[in-house]
Amino acid sequence: MPCPTCGATGERTQILPGYWRCDAVVRVGELVGGPAVPAAEPAETKRCSTIYIQTRADDEAALCRCGDPAIGECTECTRAVCADHSALWQGWRVCDRDLANARMRSRAAALAEERRREEEKAAAEAERQRQRTELLELADEDAVWVLYARDEKRTEQEIRSAVHVLRGLNAAEFTDVCLYLLPYARDPEKRRTGVTRLSGWAFEGADYHGRSWFLTRKGEWHRSGAYGASASEGRWKKVRFDDVEKRAVIDELAWQQRVDSALI
Repeated sequence: MPCPTCGATGERTQILPGYWRCDAVVRVGELVGGPAVPAAEPAETKRCSTIYIQTRADDEAALCRCGDPAIGECTECTRAVCADHSALWQGWRVCDRDLANARMRSRAAALAEERRREEEKAAAEAERQRQRTELLELADEDAVWVLYARDEKRTEQEIRSAVHVLRGLNAAEFTDVCLYLLPYARDPEKRRTGVTRLSGWAFEGADYHGRSWFLTRKGEWHRSGAYGASASEGRWKKVRFDDVEKRAVIDELAWQQRVDSALI
């Protein structure tokens, strides 16, 4: 197809499928809209640089494969297409075959992405179930540290493992482990009970269910809240620490740790 401006056919460059730029050097007067130049004067020349669309090859008729007159050419395969066998896609005319292939590729990509998301979801669920069923091997001191120290977030597996280990201890063993570990975890705190002061470690938190415990350096347990005197009054009641009290302390520690670790 010749250039619509200067009529040149040989000197051209394809810049996009179906789009050509004319590189022919012609006289300015021969260009459309150029000033008329008298024949006696030398003519100024320049590159045409016209960009035009070629809807068909030079030796082909502008017909679609069905025989109907073409309205343009496919931007993918540059074949002449009619309105029935083409469509506009994002402003570009595409033949029905290339459009179907593009849709198939898009659908395949969407299915692959959906499968990837399902696999990630299944893997996350499997990991969650593994953490719920498999317990870590923790020493007694490590189990107390996991539930008592709140300097970092814990996983559900760590919390469940610590609870499992500490429930296997009796009340005296639990007290001995706490006395061994807590000096390394926190500095002793002061609590007032009547006219005396207690020095030790508090088992309490913002999300405890109205109960608090206090372990002294001598291994004595004091309680306030729902099971004892009101903590707001600053009074603590010395209690006999048995397995029931030990289980309550462990449960409250685990609950507070879940809240702090955003696992609730």
